Amino acid sequence: MTDRPNEQNDVDSTATLFHDIATPLVIAKMKAELLAKYLPDLIKAMVDSPELRHLLPEGEKFIDALIHSPEIMVSNLAIVQKKINLLSTSMRHQTNSFISTSVDDLAAPDARSGVQINASTRVSVIKTILLVDDEVIHRDIGESLLAPHYSVDFAKNGLEALSMCEQKHYDLILMDLHMPKMNGEQATVELRTRVSSETIIFGLTSLPIGANRSGLLARGFTDFLEKPLSLQSLQNLLRSHERHV
Repeated sequence: MTDRPNEQNDVDSTATLFHDIATPLVIAKMKAELLAKYLPDLIKAMVDSPELRHLLPEGEKFIDALIHSPEIMVSNLAIVQKKINLLSTSMRHQTNSFISTSVDDLAAPDARSGVQINASTRVSVIKTILLVDDEVIHRDIGESLLAPHYSVDFAKNGLEALSMCEQKHYDLILMDLHMPKMNGEQATVELRTRVSSETIIFGLTSLPIGANRSGLLARGFTDFLEKPLSLQSLQNLLRSHERHV
């Protein structure tokens, strides 16, 4: 029999490593894309302006480098992202294949009924996700992590979330706690009067929940996740709740 805690630690460590690499890559690529969009025209305008031309370095090769470097950065970061994603998928597959040789992983018994339930099928129950966050960077991170595995929609605040939930059913709602117009707590209270009782609502926050946890749970949250979002932490939390269903 293999040592299960150590194996699970290996899975979590691998997921954490790739999350820690992927998150700054996403942010860097976003910044590079902004530079690629706006910097070339700005440089060209400065070249043509007698008042601003002196702020640029001398020599055509330096001007050319300033204009084209952001595009090169975007391209290189996209290549690195692709390689990281391929490596991450490969390592997760190898690790999960090793762990799946354990009978306990292949058929984990439900705590109450004794029914044999495949651990991997628990998380697969979640098909549709609504990510609610007012910050573009966190929506982009969420898209990069979730879109390959789930059908994902996005809302910028609680009011948008209410409107979208009236039009479509979501198995899981990831709700940022701190947003303008209608924050996560207000939106969750309202959503609980409108959505299915089976809908899972995880609060997202970069601040400690602390003593507010019990009050937020009473208002309709299922549980909480730290930002920035991690796919592994999300799936681990889903599994932990499904084991108690």
